[in-house]
Amino acid sequence: MIRFIKKLFTTAVTVALLVSFGYFVVLPRVLPLEYQDSVEKYAAVYGLEKSLVNGVIFAESHFEPDAVSSAGARGLMQVTDETGWWAAEQMGLSAETVDLADPDTNIRIGCWYLSWLLDKFAGVTETALAGYNAGHGNVTNWLADTEMSADGITLEEIPYEETKSYVKKVQLAQLVYSYVYRQ
Repeated sequence: MIRFIKKLFTTAVTVALLVSFGYFVVLPRVLPLEYQDSVEKYAAVYGLEKSLVNGVIFAESHFEPDAVSSAGARGLMQVTDETGWWAAEQMGLSAETVDLADPDTNIRIGCWYLSWLLDKFAGVTETALAGYNAGHGNVTNWLADTEMSADGITLEEIPYEETKSYVKKVQLAQLVYSYVYRQ
């Protein structure tokens, strides 16, 4: 009986150590949580869920502040210069002072834009995410096409595979961030 209790205790300690290692060492590498001061600040300012913002950052740049896409989108939330300047103007900021390489500025502009897309697309997260990836003009055209949207609000079909995959990736990351980190 004592042998059984010792073995049970040893097994419990081993499992606890493995779970702790996974949670504190592996998980932060797989699902980073960097720049949370900015994420929390701008998610609150623009009425977004932190898990959604973290999901977008994860999908866009995997939390690499120096990331640059082939389309020229830059930073954590992968904002193009054109979108950044336009958003800055809409926000009442001087476009000349917008530095998309700065993580705080990039998150601020990205959160504002994501909030704008949610407003534009009736609060439908999937549609807003499609707009974030493919451009709001494309999504507006898709919503007007009855083969892609029966109600003009939600997309039943996303014609770009990259965008379809992107929306799923952000939604999955958001779900994991909200569950694992309780956001």
